Formats: sequence, C-alpha cells, structure tokens
Amino acid sequence: MADRITWYDILGISPGAASDTVLRAYSDKARALERTQIAGVPSDVSQAATRGRLALDAAWLILGNPAERGQYDEQIGVARKGTGLVRSGPTLSRRRAALAVVARGRPDPLEALGALADWLAPGRKPPRRSRFLTVPDVRGLFFGPCQDVLAKAGFRISTVLLTEQPMPVEGLVVDLSPAPGKTVRRFSTVTVQVWHPPRPRPRRR
Repeated sequence: MADRITWYDILGISPGAASDTVLRAYSDKARALERTQIAGVPSDVSQAATRGRLALDAAWLILGNPAERGQYDEQIGVARKGTGLVRSGPTLSRRRAALAVVARGRPDPLEALGALADWLAPGRKPPRRSRFLTVPDVRGLFFGPCQDVLAKAGFRISTVLLTEQPMPVEGLVVDLSPAPGKTVRRFSTVTVQVWHPPRPRPRRR
C-alpha cells in the first residue's frame, strides 16, 4: 500500500497498533478539534475542522471495531497471524471495498471526503502518474496524512503556519495553493496552510 494512504495513516499509527493505541490516537486528534478548541476561529478553519472530524470518525468506525478492522486489514493487504502481520491479497470486490466504511446505513465518509476516496478506498487504483497532476483536496486532514498524499502524488510541499503560539499537537490543513482541483506539473510546489489550536493564555491574577 505504498502508493496510497490508509485509515491507519489518518490516525498516525501503524497497522500493528494495539487497540488502546488506536483509541488514544483517535482521542488525541479528536480532542484537538473539540468545539472549545475551535471556538471563534475563522470559517475556513471551522470547515476544515468539520472535515477533520469526519475523517477521524470514519477511521475510528473501521479501526475501533475489531471485526471491521480485521476485514479492512485483509482489504489493504495486511492480515494478522498470531501477534505479527503478514501480506495478504485483497479479498473483496472493488465495489464492496470502496464501500467498506459504510455500516448499517451510515453516510459514506469517502464520498464526503471527495477526491481522497482514490487514496483511501482499498481496491481502487491510485491516480495515474503523468506529467500533469490535479491538486487533491486535503483540507481537513492533519498534516501527516496530507504530507503523505501530496508526496506520493508527486508534489513538493511548502508549509505556512497560521497559529502564532500553537499547542504542541499535529496541525490541521486549512487551505492550500494552488487550489484543489487545479492542474499543475508534476513536482510543483503546493503551499499548505496549517492551523494548530493556540496555547491557552495564562490567567491574570
């Protein structure tokens, strides 16, 4: 799966992570997007946070459920034997794999995440490599998976930090330039605007 990202990448963990590690990764990232953290932020940050929560919840929907996680591991070519991980071929059809994140009538998070579906859905081919690339819409991703998507697609990355005194947590991608959907040459530089929750101001005595 070196040519795409997975729900593990969204949470910043490895496929072999223990269940409590999955929960901790999800909780830590979700905490950074709580309403108290984004109260009063500009609308673009609020929209990115909404997308970010959707991505995190979709990852937790799969990885927080042992049965669905096991099925997903098979879909992405990783299966568990004992305490280790081994490679395995995909076992589900492309249609079923693309809809694997849907459970019991819930909306499809991949559809809501738009262009990221090609990077996240097992069974789908990653974007074809050519001299020209379409800038993917990575708004709402944390910086780590955003970096994975852009680098694997063939972009160079420049970063602009939006928060003067950020908390020591992974930043959220708010916007990028060139704009999502624009066609540019391979190895063009994409400038990513990254927001962090600000450090709490010390209380005055």
